[in-house]
Amino acid sequence: MKKILSILILLTIFVSSSYSLVKAQEPATTGTPEDTATGDYTLETTVDENTTRATNKYFDLTLSEGLQSPLDKSITYTLTIVPHIDSSKTQIIWDSSSTIKIKPRHKELVSVTKDVESTYKATIKPTVGGEYKITASVVSWQYDTNYTNTVNNSLTLSSGLVSQPVTPEYTILVVIEILILIGVSGLAVWGGLELSKKVLKKTKVWLTPPR
Repeated sequence: MKKILSILILLTIFVSSSYSLVKAQEPATTGTPEDTATGDYTLETTVDENTTRATNKYFDLTLSEGLQSPLDKSITYTLTIVPHIDSSKTQIIWDSSSTIKIKPRHKELVSVTKDVESTYKATIKPTVGGEYKITASVVSWQYDTNYTNTVNNSLTLSSGLVSQPVTPEYTILVVIEILILIGVSGLAVWGGLELSKKVLKKTKVWLTPPR
């Protein structure tokens, strides 16, 4: 009898362990079953280190970090929208930390057409280094409700307000800026020398007594 009980206990432990292992190996899903059934959920993926995509049943959004200006450290962000609905009154909202100044380069309310891709840009200007989230939200205002989607992009800035990691394009822009400054400085020095020569020549003629 004891042997039978021992065997039953071992079988129970084995079955429980197997069930737990199977459950642990099941892939994780985003959203609840109700969300999955209705499509009212957002799937956000990282395309590359500068681009993030967020998709749901209303809008596919792609947010990309562009080139940074070496002069004022401003960065251009591009938001690409592929709507799955027609929306004549669509609001685009940019947001980040209070230390990030954001200037949209488009109207706040725009009209979008189903399955027609459109792009919108904004210029951000950081004032303090650190890690930030740049957020773009798209809201379709309807008669009795609204539909929305949001995409986020991570931004890391050095103490010198340079986006990290530093891209080859930014390095090239810095080199071009230095060459332009050297060229302008050289022209200024040359112009100053030429002007000095002319002034000295005229001064010499003016100081020479008449014969």
